[in-house]
Amino acid sequence: MADGVGSLRGYFRRLDKTLALLAAAAVFFGCLIQFSVYRAGFITRRALLTQWLTAGAGYLVMLLMAELDYRRLAAGWKFHLPATLGLTLLTFTNLPIVYRPEGSDDSAWLRLGPLSVQPGEFFKFSFILTLAWHFDRVSERLDSPREVLLLCLHGAAGCLLIFVQGDMGSALIFFFIFAAMAFASGLSWKYIAAGAGAVAAAAPAVWFSGLLPDYIKNRFLVLGDLEGAALGDAYQQLMGRRILGSGQAFGRGLFSDSFQYVYAIENDLVLAHIGQALGFAGTAAALLLLTAICGKILLVSRSSRDYLGVPTAAGVFALVFFQTALNAGMVMGLLPVIGITLPLFSQGGSSLAVTLLSLGLCMSVSAGAGPGRRGKKKGLD
Repeated sequence: MADGVGSLRGYFRRLDKTLALLAAAAVFFGCLIQFSVYRAGFITRRALLTQWLTAGAGYLVMLLMAELDYRRLAAGWKFHLPATLGLTLLTFTNLPIVYRPEGSDDSAWLRLGPLSVQPGEFFKFSFILTLAWHFDRVSERLDSPREVLLLCLHGAAGCLLIFVQGDMGSALIFFFIFAAMAFASGLSWKYIAAGAGAVAAAAPAVWFSGLLPDYIKNRFLVLGDLEGAALGDAYQQLMGRRILGSGQAFGRGLFSDSFQYVYAIENDLVLAHIGQALGFAGTAAALLLLTAICGKILLVSRSSRDYLGVPTAAGVFALVFFQTALNAGMVMGLLPVIGITLPLFSQGGSSLAVTLLSLGLCMSVSAGAGPGRRGKKKGLD
């Protein structure tokens, strides 16, 4: 009995309580918003219950992961990577379990019995762990051109796989994860500058190469005149922006009878529903809460007790921060619609589960179980 109480006290002593409380607040807020979406008749009871069950189970798993050693998880890439990569590759087949939800641009989902799963989301989790492991293994020779090339190939493999799948938004998140982890790991500025220059130089070539579908190009082109293109490619985005601002300062209330609807208001455009329900105050609260979570993750990365924890937490930061920034920019009409969810708020069990798993990984870094080893460089020092 005494040993059990002592173990429990030790767990709470190691637990990153700030991150746990911030995550709990965001999960509760997100579940409340989805209930409001359900009350408005925009989603089914089954979708709501699935979201709530995923939120509850995901949060408990997050707390359990805080006690796991992230070094073992990273070293176990031979187990989780084949699983997540294999499921992702299944979406390229013609198997009956592969499907494309109505209105989606890609077939990135698997139907497993009563559940629909987006394996590319779980692949993000493995991508962060395997890339962090790679950075850790070469930390002593990080500025070697050979190692930099191999790291770039590692990062590009994940980005290109998801890009070919057709999920442009997730492919961009993979790129940002790689960039954030490279910076945090202490990669030389000359390589970072060269990489940024290469991306800038390649952008026009990609645009004119035919690699981007016309509908994606159109979403960029209409940004300068959403009103003028209201009946075409800009309709969804323009309506989302109008709905976002319709709540004015404090919104219509969570259970109003006068909510407006636009396609994907429960996931990609959930910020628009927050705006009409809770106004500017509620929208700001949601974004500030996610910003606080991102800030806490950065502190975890900076204070990591070993080298491996630095890029691991940086990858989780990139996952949450860039999805938040891109989603908000998308709803406000500043960025094109590319299928990015708002972490912890959008409808979607796969996205919610992976975000909570990633936060659990970050809490494991914060707990810092084990002696570990610290490399020579640390980008956040």
